[in-house]
Amino acid sequence: MMNRISSAMQVQESSVVACVGSLYQAAYDPVSWPDAIESLRELFNGSKACLVRTGPERGPGDLIAPNNDPAFQDRYIAEFAGEPNIVESAIARAPVGTAYSDLDFIGRETLRTSRLWNEWMAPQDMYGGLTCKLITSRQSSWFFDVQRGRNQTAFDAAELELLNMVSPHLARAVEIGRQAGLAKLVSSSLSHLPFAVLAVDAQLRVLARNEAAEQILSDQDAGLFLRRGVLMTADPRYDARLRQLVAESCAARANALPGLGGDLLIAPGPEVNDPATLAISIGPSMGHDIPSIALEPCAVVIVRRISQDMPSGFAETIARLFDLTPQEARVAANLAGGHPLKETADRIGIRMSTARSHLIRVFYKTGTSQQSQLVAMLKNVQATLPR
Repeated sequence: MMNRISSAMQVQESSVVACVGSLYQAAYDPVSWPDAIESLRELFNGSKACLVRTGPERGPGDLIAPNNDPAFQDRYIAEFAGEPNIVESAIARAPVGTAYSDLDFIGRETLRTSRLWNEWMAPQDMYGGLTCKLITSRQSSWFFDVQRGRNQTAFDAAELELLNMVSPHLARAVEIGRQAGLAKLVSSSLSHLPFAVLAVDAQLRVLARNEAAEQILSDQDAGLFLRRGVLMTADPRYDARLRQLVAESCAARANALPGLGGDLLIAPGPEVNDPATLAISIGPSMGHDIPSIALEPCAVVIVRRISQDMPSGFAETIARLFDLTPQEARVAANLAGGHPLKETADRIGIRMSTARSHLIRVFYKTGTSQQSQLVAMLKNVQATLPR
């Protein structure tokens, strides 16, 4: 097949091999993606070529088009990425892995009368192209498109066949690149700490996890586990809060920040012999600092095992961190140690009304509004202290 296509297109087999090699190089070295797409444009003698992600939360990193005019690229994101257009509608109904001619699949007249063609494609000398939807992942799809200019000959059947040959390699490279990006996410600056780190999507599907996370998920008594790839807890109340925080962290929109996430404590059941609370921190990660094909919005989940026993000097530590009085710090430390407010008052030797007053001031100084939020925050502080 290679020899027949090479002969029909008058391209060298070595050129095809070199092009495919550049795709796999980009998969493992994401900064090379523009060069890889440029090599595809040259292979097909196109006027333009691009690799694009369609789906929610579009951004500049979702369009890799190395020889595009930056002004046009910004305009595409601003004006076309947020609304359906004729090309993306065609891609949505196209099968994965099959290349097609946009003029044949969409229709020449339909394409040429569209706003996208007149305002985006024609001004950039894009008069007829070959397109292939490479992979889909939930609401996102990745596709490659190469175009010929006004004064070039149209793509023929041999060139379409060549794209059908190359596209499986391109799809594989894209998938490797996505997984490499997720791996980079969980091997960030936090990975050297003895914390479990997971990346999850808005539906709590685990996208990546580190070794410490594997250990917690395999512990039947920990209270956190996977069911069909979805992160769950042993208690529906915790599940609801976990889902809420993850959804908020993933809820970025164009030109807007995602939610801040939050903290959650999962207490062990009474039947567990060696109880340890799980302190969970959830925050957004949009992949902006990851040099890879743009990722769908995901949340980072950091999990720590916390003993119920407070470390020595804990009250003094949180007093310094949050500018608490010694009495306020003792109230906060006792609450973090699992003691109810009434018991805390008795342990310290103060009236219940005084304990409530201290708690209100602790809320104000720590930026919390509920006892559960305060305890979750203090447990996370505890996790950073030496035993």
